[in-house]
Amino acid sequence: MNPQTQVDPIGHTRIPIDLELLKAARIGDQNLLLQPPSVERTETAIEVPRRDVNLLGVTVGGNTALHIASTHGHLKLAKLICQRESSLLEARNVMLETPLHCAARAGNDKIVSSIISFTRDSNGIGVETMLRARNRAGETALHEAARNGHVQVAVELMSADPGLANMVDEQGISPLYLAATAGSVALLCAILPSSSTTTTASFPVSCAGPNGQTALHAAAFFFLNLGNGHLISQFSFKKPAAASQIAKELLKWNKMLAKSADKSGSTPLHYAASVGNEKMVKLLLEHDSSLAYISDSSGLFPVHVTATMGRVGVIGVFIKHCPDSDELLDNKGRNLLHNAVEHKRIAIVQYVCKRSDLVKLMNAKDYEGNTPLHLAVRSGEQEIVSLLMRNKRVDSSTMNKDGLTPLDLSVVGVDRGLTYVMNPSDWILMCLQWAGARFSPHRADHFVRDNIVPEDLEKESQKHASLTRSLAISSVVIATVAFAAAFTLPGGYRADGTPTLVRRYTFKAFVIADTFAFIFSVLSTYFSTFGGAELMSLKLRRYYVASSTGLLAMAGRSLVAAFALAIYLVLAPVSNSFGIVVCVIASTSELLLDAPHLIPLYKLAITMKGRVGWTGLFESHALRFVLYLLKSHILEILGASLIYIFIFLLALL
Repeated sequence: MNPQTQVDPIGHTRIPIDLELLKAARIGDQNLLLQPPSVERTETAIEVPRRDVNLLGVTVGGNTALHIASTHGHLKLAKLICQRESSLLEARNVMLETPLHCAARAGNDKIVSSIISFTRDSNGIGVETMLRARNRAGETALHEAARNGHVQVAVELMSADPGLANMVDEQGISPLYLAATAGSVALLCAILPSSSTTTTASFPVSCAGPNGQTALHAAAFFFLNLGNGHLISQFSFKKPAAASQIAKELLKWNKMLAKSADKSGSTPLHYAASVGNEKMVKLLLEHDSSLAYISDSSGLFPVHVTATMGRVGVIGVFIKHCPDSDELLDNKGRNLLHNAVEHKRIAIVQYVCKRSDLVKLMNAKDYEGNTPLHLAVRSGEQEIVSLLMRNKRVDSSTMNKDGLTPLDLSVVGVDRGLTYVMNPSDWILMCLQWAGARFSPHRADHFVRDNIVPEDLEKESQKHASLTRSLAISSVVIATVAFAAAFTLPGGYRADGTPTLVRRYTFKAFVIADTFAFIFSVLSTYFSTFGGAELMSLKLRRYYVASSTGLLAMAGRSLVAAFALAIYLVLAPVSNSFGIVVCVIASTSELLLDAPHLIPLYKLAITMKGRVGWTGLFESHALRFVLYLLKSHILEILGASLIYIFIFLLALL
């Protein structure tokens, strides 16, 4: 501790606190102050009085003994200090906090009451000056009490000075706003003037918060819906009705708070809609349904905010209380479905598609002529495209102001380089074509010139290099395992001296499967090497990459088959049935290799069922696309899966 005297932030000279006093203040020991001054015997045998404890000393943080006693709730010690040194009532620490700040923050209401009483009795500063003292953040003791939810402290302070309720800190935050964020109805009522008092005109109450918010904004932001049923309460899970009760009290006090907007133009209804607080939305709409028709500075109405955040339940509340809220348009001319599609809120799209009374939203155009389907195609969200295309009422060939249909946009969005054929952009293009969507009339060369981005050769070269590295690593791993397995034959093949016919067949099948795994993986490594060579043309590199990918898939299937057969050979002497179970599990796992192909095809089939029905799949318009799918996917899957048949047939020879 620095023994030198210092100057505090408000110009008072201060000295270091006595260590014994510091310890006593922390534990509430009064003996140090109650004992009379004693005497000390010097070396010359002369008795001199010992120096009395100096209460004006402070810690390195500027806290006096009264600050410390107030923080720790030592009432008797705090009273004793006030009696001995009343000037400490206005002492400030380095944060410009008075002992009243410390007592209010700690919730020590009796100490708060005592400090107020001693201030009245002292000849120093007035009670109002002491109560309205601000710390570095511009906060009074009432701010501290409100932030920490200390109701009785707030009652004591408001009884002494109702004007505290109208004081805001440097960020413009009022105690009432802090009470709302604390989720305490009792605390809010302690700050709000009661209807039976006449102090409202003399002592107005501020409900201001940061960035133009009010206490009602804080109450409306009750919980944050993270999706999947996860809620994070701003207050406490034990007080789910706190927000609604706080909102009711605030509206009873000032009805106009419901229309108060923050700096972004957002009302409390915008806040409640954004977090999915259905009860709050219902409460505000029942209070004043016109709130649904107030937009923020970006032109978004509360129903648009709800759609943007994917709050399905709140959409239903808006439709029930304001049936025409679905007609509201933002500053881009977009309705709630446009907003949901743009932000990929699948649940909202599902909800709208199921409601027959919202059918007009399906083909509505924004100011640029885009329908929800245009936006879905542009965003590349295949699930939303699937939902919209299942609905026969959706027009898939509407042109926007640029003269482009959704099918035109899907062509623009397709990657023309090295790509996976079931990428969302490719899937959307196939879905629209299969469903009979039309291009807009235009000259093909002009369309390509104006909309198709030329292939980036450098980017394509990087994609080939990256993919071939992955292929080479995977194929080398499989080749290494297969090579090792060839010289480490499965144990138990001749455990009984004479192998059975089944086990002889299984062993030959294992050898063939392991051979296929090794050969295919080596070939895959060979082709991937050429696929990554920049000295070759991109056309040749694509051929090698495609060949390497197919060979790697067959090598993987062969290795799985070899593993299953080897396990069977090992387990058969012990438990033949268990060996069969392992083989079935291993074979079933092969479906995981086909999932990236089968799942998109399944979604495509479901979409077409809703759009054209099963019979529509065999019409001439869709036939060429079915053949394309069979050629590019099904035959690839079947060709790779036939490796099992070859293995078991060759084992019979």
